[in-house]
Amino acid sequence: MIRQRFIFWATELRQTAVGVASAFVDDEEAEDVAQEVLLRMWEKVVKLEDDESRLKAFAVVTARNLSQNRLRQKRRHPLLRLLSWHDSEHEDSPQRNLEASEADAAFATAMKRLPYNWRRVLEMRNVEEMSFAEIAAVMGTTESSVRGQLSKARKRMVELINKQIL
Repeated sequence: MIRQRFIFWATELRQTAVGVASAFVDDEEAEDVAQEVLLRMWEKVVKLEDDESRLKAFAVVTARNLSQNRLRQKRRHPLLRLLSWHDSEHEDSPQRNLEASEADAAFATAMKRLPYNWRRVLEMRNVEEMSFAEIAAVMGTTESSVRGQLSKARKRMVELINKQIL
């Protein structure tokens, strides 16, 4: 497929991806997923066939998979969902704002109390979304060491936040 043809289909493919992603994630994340879908398609544009139904199928499958991966990531690390505690699902209210500011404070205090290496591993994995291999390269250690540090850091974060809440 040539790039001009892909550009012709891009708007419709984006709408398709947003529609699929919206079934799994909130609207803001659905837009992010759609952008990722189009980026992946752009990178493979030479290999894609110039067939509307196949392009849409690729967009649907990719959007679904990316959305489900985001949901899995959130379920796997419920504590670290605090990194995005200002979700758009809830209306802003004084109660919600107070809860958000308390969560901010609890999370920030707990992060400050972690050893530097643990804090850095948490940030690289959950904020920067780096792979274990990438983190190991940055930290100058092994992947298994990174996994161990991450596990210990998460466990310690739960303990520190529970102490603050109780």
